[in-house]
Amino acid sequence: MGNSRILIRGLSTISPLGASRAEVDDTVRRPVCRARRFGESATRSVFPLTPFGDDALLCVANEERYARLDRVTQLAVAAARGTLRPDIVPRDSIGCVSIGSSRGATNTLEKTIRGCVESDPKVPTYTSPITTAGNISSWVAQEYLAGAERDSSSLVSLNTSMTCSSAFHSLLVALAFVRSGMAETALFGGAEACLTPYTLAHLEALRINSELGTDWPCRPGSEDSGNTVVLGEGAGTALLCREDDLNMDGDLELLGVGWALESTPTATGISADGASFEAAMTRAIQFLPGGVSVDCVVAHAPGSIRGDDAELSAIQRVFGRVMTCSTKHMTGHTYGASGMVSLGLAQSLLYGAQWPGFPYPCRFSADEAPPPRVVLINTAGFGGNCISIVVGKRAGR
Repeated sequence: MGNSRILIRGLSTISPLGASRAEVDDTVRRPVCRARRFGESATRSVFPLTPFGDDALLCVANEERYARLDRVTQLAVAAARGTLRPDIVPRDSIGCVSIGSSRGATNTLEKTIRGCVESDPKVPTYTSPITTAGNISSWVAQEYLAGAERDSSSLVSLNTSMTCSSAFHSLLVALAFVRSGMAETALFGGAEACLTPYTLAHLEALRINSELGTDWPCRPGSEDSGNTVVLGEGAGTALLCREDDLNMDGDLELLGVGWALESTPTATGISADGASFEAAMTRAIQFLPGGVSVDCVVAHAPGSIRGDDAELSAIQRVFGRVMTCSTKHMTGHTYGASGMVSLGLAQSLLYGAQWPGFPYPCRFSADEAPPPRVVLINTAGFGGNCISIVVGKRAGR
């Protein structure tokens, strides 16, 4: 990680877990299942945003400059507004905007493709720019530039799409820019608006979707529920910068980063023993300062039997018995945004929220313990991508 301390500042998330720090804290302390049935047939459960999140998204969608954009881009902009507050962002300090998304503009793609195939071979003029992968980060960058005389000549905007680890891939890009001196501050994040018929059909084809009702239909680490993957949507952004004299509430220190690429021919790219999880976690903790150790793991744990088993096995090999949490039973799998949603859980725990345990029989260790001091967060995705990060409450907070 180098010699200088790296901070994560201004974390802002919108998901079924909440759309503010206060709402996230409340959900963590008193878990609620917000799952509902999806679509006309109402045969599958999904996790929608909270009403507060819907309001934040609507504020963006109702603005003329953002009205035509896909829901995923609007979500990213809505989250970014919480990060880009004037009291958080010094003038002209951001040199890199890096946003990750697994699926991208799914709503617009499905709508325009369906219209093109079923009725009219023509598509709206705005279709191409709105469905371009880089559209998400570009509009977050435009939000940063809007309403202020900021210099755009040195600002770079990048989009990463590396399946469900996309948010933390965007963090890797941000870290490279800050560490190299190419940017004083970088904005990173992830966004996903995947509650669409076509995307839900993917889970049907993989046979990993939950067959349970709306009472905790997603059960990561469950002892007896089988595959229980349920989708949710969300977005999150934060700043990455070197330690400074500012001491803001919510600041986190980035203590370690690890990554690995599985060499496996399986469709999901995760081996039975979770070798890439183990490699990523081991790399993330290898340079922790003396006397500092991980006392909580936020598991990726989407609710699939094989994925959860692999990750649990890897966690046990690296840490033995350690407090292990997840957001998925409260949020569903938010794909490329899941790293940011998990980071929101980690921040809540580090700042004093008590983990209440899982509301069903679970194989993940959830012994009652005081709020953790150091949290490791896992993300993983198709293709064998695994990224782990270690965060702690900033010294002095």
